[in-house]
Amino acid sequence: MSIETLNIETENVNGTLRRIWTVIEQRGWFVRCLLVEESGDGAKTWVQVSPYGERKIETLRRQIERLVNVRSVKLEQRSRVRPSMFKEIPHTEVVL
Repeated sequence: MSIETLNIETENVNGTLRRIWTVIEQRGWFVRCLLVEESGDGAKTWVQVSPYGERKIETLRRQIERLVNVRSVKLEQRSRVRPSMFKEIPHTEVVL
């Protein structure tokens, strides 16, 4: 199973994270980890996702980029042998 990491810069507006989460799940991806950090007048979000089937991460990146209040979305390239900076949490513990 592949794990991809998206680096998303957004405006700090109520509901933005929920819209991002909804797009990810509706497009056939599973949110494995999520990290949000406030930065100036916005927020930076790192999301690790894995597909339910055969999905293209570039398509998901473009769809998230089109959302209101999203400034940019970058796909982080990481080595599969290097450990992630994220700690995986069970889906049931995530509260939006």
